[in-house]
Amino acid sequence: MATPPHLSPKLVVGVGSLLLTVVATWATMRTSGYPEASLPSWPKFLGSRLRSELPRGDHLTVAWVAVAVWSAVVSGLHFGGVYYNVYTTMPWWDLMTHAMGGLGVAALLAFTFRGPTLRSPLWLVPAVLAIGAGFEIYEFLFKTFWYNWSLEFYVEDTIVDLVLNTTGAAAFATATAAYRSRVRSGSAATGHEDEPVGADTD
Repeated sequence: MATPPHLSPKLVVGVGSLLLTVVATWATMRTSGYPEASLPSWPKFLGSRLRSELPRGDHLTVAWVAVAVWSAVVSGLHFGGVYYNVYTTMPWWDLMTHAMGGLGVAALLAFTFRGPTLRSPLWLVPAVLAIGAGFEIYEFLFKTFWYNWSLEFYVEDTIVDLVLNTTGAAAFATATAAYRSRVRSGSAATGHEDEPVGADTD
């Protein structure tokens, strides 16, 4: 009798992803900028943000629309890649979608929790890593595409996916830090204590 895929040596990927999710979540909660008070009620908090900021018609509306468009593009690339079998014919497609996805998730978290993120965007990196590792658990439990993969290939694919997710988040965090620094430098030069666009105290 054949060993079920989930009980084969590939179980190491599922267990490893679970452990990484726990560690990355722990790191997120201890990283500067983590929105401790708001994150547990994230869906409600996001809904409140959208209801109050989408109708404004200002830079915040544009930012949310940009995040939505980015998310739609990434989703289209992913599901289009699955439907048209692009992932197997163009290996770089997987790399692109994971990097873009990590950046998009970081942007969504950042715009939802702007105040803490503008003070310190570092928390976005372990947060996206935790989310990415959690998604790997989902794929291990509920998807079948990896059944015929070798253990070596499955481990390599998982590591690459997580590295690219996190790289996308790191790129967004770096851009946020650079923006914050530029605004502060401009404020110091003009003698004004201006806050970055969209800053708040949440």
